[in-house]
Amino acid sequence: TRKFMDFLHPYFLHLVILVLSLFLIFLVYFKHNKSPHVKLPPGTKGWPFLGESLAFLMTARRGHPEKFVKDRVKKYSPDVFQTSLLGENMAVFCGASGNKLLFTSENKYVKAWWPKSLLKAFIVPDPDEFSYKE
Repeated sequence: TRKFMDFLHPYFLHLVILVLSLFLIFLVYFKHNKSPHVKLPPGTKGWPFLGESLAFLMTARRGHPEKFVKDRVKKYSPDVFQTSLLGENMAVFCGASGNKLLFTSENKYVKAWWPKSLLKAFIVPDPDEFSYKE
């Protein structure tokens, strides 16, 4: 039995470290994203780091990227929903009220930007010039 315990000990230690690490990552992620002071649009941000990028890529690969938006409009709201794509949290505006806000605000409430992951992929010399700073 001593040989069996010596064999299991390193695997058990690795398993405990892995479980604790995942728990801490999820704890920090969900605590960081649950701000009681800000009213956010309905929706989900998906998995940590990945967001809903995989779901979007799957619908795009099938030739219907608009299905991603249509499904969330049906599930959450016809006006606006939140999601996370390419490592960036975002709100997606749909319909007339969203268009009115975008076109009448003159960059007062919203700002056009490129996700940092895309800027890094395309090797932009100064990514901060094109990205949104909170």
